[in-house]
Amino acid sequence: MADISDVETALCRLVETIIYPAGLAQPSISGTIVKIYRGWPSNQSLNGDLADGTMTVTVFSREHGSRDTSRYPRTWHTVSQTSPTLTADVLGDTVSFGGIGGAGQTAGVTVDGVAYSVTLAAGDTPASVALAFAGMISGATVVGTSLTVSGARVTARIVGSGTAMMETRRQEQGIMIAVWCPTPIGRDLLASAIDNGLSNIDWLDLADGTVARLQYHETFETDVSQNANLYRRDLNYLLEYPTTIVMTGAQMLFGVGTLGGTGPEVGFGCVVPPPRLVVPPLGAVRFDAWYDPANSIDRQCASVLSPALYHDRLPPEAAVVDGIVSWPRATQATMDAEIAAALVAGLSFWAFDSYQPDDTLSLALQLYLGSAHRGGLRFCMLGQTSNWGSDGADQPPLLRDIRMMTQPGYMTVLGGRPLYLVLDSSADQTQGLPPGGVPAAIAFVRQQVQAAGGGNPYVVWLSGASLLDYSNVHAAIVAGADACGAYATPRLNGNEQPYASLAASARQDWAARASSGFAMIPTAMCGWDQRPLIETPQPFYPIPAGLGLGNYYGRADSLALGAHVVDMVNSIVADPVACPAQIGLIYAWNELAEGGWLMPTYTPAGPDPQRIAAVGHALAEAVRQSVVPRLDLIN
Repeated sequence: MADISDVETALCRLVETIIYPAGLAQPSISGTIVKIYRGWPSNQSLNGDLADGTMTVTVFSREHGSRDTSRYPRTWHTVSQTSPTLTADVLGDTVSFGGIGGAGQTAGVTVDGVAYSVTLAAGDTPASVALAFAGMISGATVVGTSLTVSGARVTARIVGSGTAMMETRRQEQGIMIAVWCPTPIGRDLLASAIDNGLSNIDWLDLADGTVARLQYHETFETDVSQNANLYRRDLNYLLEYPTTIVMTGAQMLFGVGTLGGTGPEVGFGCVVPPPRLVVPPLGAVRFDAWYDPANSIDRQCASVLSPALYHDRLPPEAAVVDGIVSWPRATQATMDAEIAAALVAGLSFWAFDSYQPDDTLSLALQLYLGSAHRGGLRFCMLGQTSNWGSDGADQPPLLRDIRMMTQPGYMTVLGGRPLYLVLDSSADQTQGLPPGGVPAAIAFVRQQVQAAGGGNPYVVWLSGASLLDYSNVHAAIVAGADACGAYATPRLNGNEQPYASLAASARQDWAARASSGFAMIPTAMCGWDQRPLIETPQPFYPIPAGLGLGNYYGRADSLALGAHVVDMVNSIVADPVACPAQIGLIYAWNELAEGGWLMPTYTPAGPDPQRIAAVGHALAEAVRQSVVPRLDLIN
């Protein structure tokens, strides 16, 4: 089986062929010695090499850069087979062995329906095989290479051996190829050669016979140590590779099937493991009003969460002083901590609400894009038709969304189609759009993204309500979307309801959308409680008439939240026709004022990670149970 060391080694060998195209006995492309190895160089070794004019290329795995991408059933596949050279001929009650013995073969004899077998070793011959059977079968006699069981009904068969492989897991790992040189010219020469040499390579052969998929991610140049004659460039790639197990054994002698090129591949008589649950990509939507206290929306959110009842909804870096709530402007460390938390929860991507690029509501997106740790967490945009504007000059959010869809790390589905979520809006909100309205705008998005080299965007039309209260299927079709879903699915009835009712309303929405005949994406609900916004109304969040303080859902405990997300996973996997994109959404990462959040939140003692831990554990346990089911013991 391949592990990360095999992947790094294979990449080192590939870099070696680029830098030493004529072999290690000949000079490198730079004319100087170039060291190529796995891992991070030690300061002492690197400084000595730089002083000697030696260039270095290192290959190593990025911390927090891995994610589980398992998606294939656990199935045995034949790698190789050997044909038997021993023969067995049956005449009446006598079996005559012939041909050539040797290892890698198994002989079988049945006597009146009872089976016996001999696995041959290297020195075995037809005669030794006959003698071995005679020692097992009562009343059997041997003459030379013939075995006789008087008066019995006898059959015989000889089979070869085979090797089978099963993929048990698949993972994507961020890999950095770092070029360390004493001059900028040398750095540029080596890095450019490696970059160009790898640009047309999609698959990397590994030592165990499997392959890794190689995908370019991003490049950084670092000259901060130029006073020490160190010039560096980092080439970052994503490599996806399988973890496998291999089994060697005999083909079936007698039974219901054999391991053959076209027959049932049952792993040499082993029981086939149950299919392993493969968790589809899960993404949480974001409302990013928690990152700049100078922003008016941030200030309004601080105001609504000032009552002590709501302090445990505050962002993790918040402070409460004399009843006044505040939080600092976010830093890169803030976002890096959120990325780590999202990975703990088992998320594959975030869906960023799309705001004006120069508004600090877009600060979280900027920090995410600038993070060195985002390799394991992809992203997509959640466009809002209400802010697309009247023409190209007035729609920077839309144009920014288009640019994002060809950036490294953007979430794609169905073979490379960028995922674009679009929030439904009223006719009043979109009346300023140019002729053709929303359908023309979405067609424009498709044309621009494909012209830039991206795939045809997979557009998902989201409403703000359950399908049972408002069907957005027709609107999605008219807009030219590929699928529809919901941002959130509360079904308020004027009274407080338990979280179990909110989870049930989400499941009803999944079922209704699956039955609609139009492609869908389900949404799991972390909560819904708008009381802070009702108690302290704010300009950014108009409250519908008649919405009272008693109209909300009780808070989810962590176990119930984890179970709800697993329910959504099972519904996605069970119906790939209804959900062809095979992804799910979670409301929400940080809708703190509305009561839907997954992210760690404020406590006086530090961030509360219970929700991310519970969802991550529930997903991992669901995968484990799919392979090793829980069994009730009988006393």
